[in-house]
Amino acid sequence: MNLRDLEYVMAVARLGNFSAAASACHVSQPALSNQIRKLEKELGMDLFIRMSGETRLSAFGQRVVAIAGDMLTGAQKIRDAATEFRDPEAVPFQIGLTPTLAPYLTKYFSTLFSDLFPTMQVTMIEDLPQNMLQQVEDHTLDVALVAQLNHNPTLDFTSIWSEPLFLAMRRGHPLETLTSIRPEEVPVDDFIRLPHSFGYELEARLPTPDRQSRASKRFDLTALRFETICRHICHSDDCTIVSALAAEQFRHDDWPLSFVPFEAPGHLRNLGAASRLNCPRKPLLAKIGAYIQRNPPKGVTPTFEA
Repeated sequence: MNLRDLEYVMAVARLGNFSAAASACHVSQPALSNQIRKLEKELGMDLFIRMSGETRLSAFGQRVVAIAGDMLTGAQKIRDAATEFRDPEAVPFQIGLTPTLAPYLTKYFSTLFSDLFPTMQVTMIEDLPQNMLQQVEDHTLDVALVAQLNHNPTLDFTSIWSEPLFLAMRRGHPLETLTSIRPEEVPVDDFIRLPHSFGYELEARLPTPDRQSRASKRFDLTALRFETICRHICHSDDCTIVSALAAEQFRHDDWPLSFVPFEAPGHLRNLGAASRLNCPRKPLLAKIGAYIQRNPPKGVTPTFEA
């Protein structure tokens, strides 16, 4: 048994046809069929039920395909690792960002990767921190940008920047004249928060609106996307929290919003890159950190140390 045999089996299982599988594997049909027959003889069991005009996996074949899929994925990871160690820029780069970061960093990272790695293919994924950290562990993502507060200790964390937190509200809101605000001063009746953490320590001190506290609202929002909430507060008396990065983008786009900084301890979050231990792509991460140190997004303070 070898990996090529398993690739043939997977192709037939996927396409349901020996001829189509042979074409996909760039071999003749007799060669593919003979190799699968040899494997079946070696194992002493049929992998496929062959009928006129139809090919189906046997019960044993289904078990083998499940195992073979993991083996082939693992083999590809070994090949990718070898390529990464030879040339970290030769393999596509997968980076994950949270919904409160991704809309405000696509242009920035597009420029960053074009400047640093002009020939490397880069894919940005948007997801929640806990999902992205799992994807880093599963080798689906190379790096996930998350707050240190949300970080998984089984992964490496490379600090990249810190940024303050603001209370956002419409222009003309009664609170916009404040020079700063404490979490306890945020009106519970008018506050909307996302169901997941931004990664700031003071979030635990912010009010948690419930059905009773917002019962007076004629029009209410619950658990919507971050940008949907921000669009809503442009024309209501509600308020929410935003990072400095998002606030700067809203100012640039001339959204009718005002931003009051928080003064309490824990109003800064440490944002960084979560990556696997001993990941061979660390040289790329070092270049990314150095670039951000020289050219940080507006509103943040670089913290990367080479």
